[in-house]
Amino acid sequence: MNNTVKGLTKIAGVFLAITVIVPGLLAGCAANKANGSINPQTTSTQAPIASSNIEDGQDKIMEAYQKLLINNSGLIEIIKFVDKNISKVSEQNALVMIDQLEKLQKEYLPELEEKYYTDNGDIQNKFMEVFSKDFDIKKIESIEDLKVKELLTETKESGYKVETAEGMFFPVINYEFYKKYSGFVAADFKEYIDIMAIESDEMLAKDAALVVGWDELLKRAVKQEKFIAQYGNSIRIDDVKALYKKYLSFALLGFNNTPLFDGTPKVMVEDAKKSYMAAMKDGKEGGFLTILSDYMDLLNKNDYKLTDEVDKYRKDVLEKLK
Repeated sequence: MNNTVKGLTKIAGVFLAITVIVPGLLAGCAANKANGSINPQTTSTQAPIASSNIEDGQDKIMEAYQKLLINNSGLIEIIKFVDKNISKVSEQNALVMIDQLEKLQKEYLPELEEKYYTDNGDIQNKFMEVFSKDFDIKKIESIEDLKVKELLTETKESGYKVETAEGMFFPVINYEFYKKYSGFVAADFKEYIDIMAIESDEMLAKDAALVVGWDELLKRAVKQEKFIAQYGNSIRIDDVKALYKKYLSFALLGFNNTPLFDGTPKVMVEDAKKSYMAAMKDGKEGGFLTILSDYMDLLNKNDYKLTDEVDKYRKDVLEKLK
């Protein structure tokens, strides 16, 4: 993979993917072409597991699931199994299923990415033609090119979506896809899915530029911090902490192509200033908004200029997060 591709691979995962080392038995996912659907609303709240028949049934389901993993079954086959059986198991077993499924997606993502950069850029050129026509990945059947059609089918049915940056196309995990499982897992994992779905629905930044507004950046950071405070024992706490650190960093530093301070001398951009001041007026408590409040007080003292004092404050804050 050339340097451009490697760089884009990092872009694809910078906000969504936190590298997970998955045991060898989970590697080598192959692509199939089948998927099912489930509806949590049709399943009543699960009763306590008291009957040996219920326990035996769940044990058989989980044993079958582990066999799929051991046999290196493809993601699409595994997703079909989860869709069919997640309503039949306990909340704890449902969590095991979804936890391992997400890890498999992260494991397989680099391999899927490789498929987007084959044939000396021919696939990318074909993607450019398809997406230039306001293409919707849900309308795969309308694609005439067989190779692109097969790749997009695998992407969609394996729980990924297509993103673009710097004129290149690449897959990312589609966390909207996970929302169909929200009714079967504990509150912390449901909230985790919601947080990640926000990221996959609209990336925070592309091409080193802020895509959403400054107010949305702050709103997401507050939501992440709330998760950290409320679900300290969650199996995804480290993932959300890492995401929160990135958001705090961007809130204090800005982006290369969307600077927080601009001009000569460097002064805080007006849009960001308004969003930050509005966030503080909400009156919500939390470490993030406290940091933001102290930051704005210091900026006010320095006429909203990026002085040495301001720069030292933000560096000190970020140093404490390491």
